[in-house]
Amino acid sequence: MTTFLDMPSTNARLSFAELCATANINNDTLLEFVRHDIAIPIAGAQPQQWLFHVTCVTKVKKAARLYRDLDIEWADLYLVLNLLDEIDQLKNENDQLKQQLARLR
Repeated sequence: MTTFLDMPSTNARLSFAELCATANINNDTLLEFVRHDIAIPIAGAQPQQWLFHVTCVTKVKKAARLYRDLDIEWADLYLVLNLLDEIDQLKNENDQLKQQLARLR
């Protein structure tokens, strides 16, 4: 069975209900994520019409785990997620620099 995450298209979109189901969260949680800019609809004026890019599934799942497991406040989730993304970017840059250094030796 093909899921939205298996789709190769970078234009894949999920409805509000599909994102809730895929991320295994309830409607109220997704509404809070939207309210705090964790999940940003790319189309639609009302929750029933909202569409989300498929790539936000990972971020929504991570936010749900942080909220559930570490009891992080809604307002702090955005900051925590951005800091985690920044750490990942820095790790990637560090790995690239290590590879470049190894080639110079």
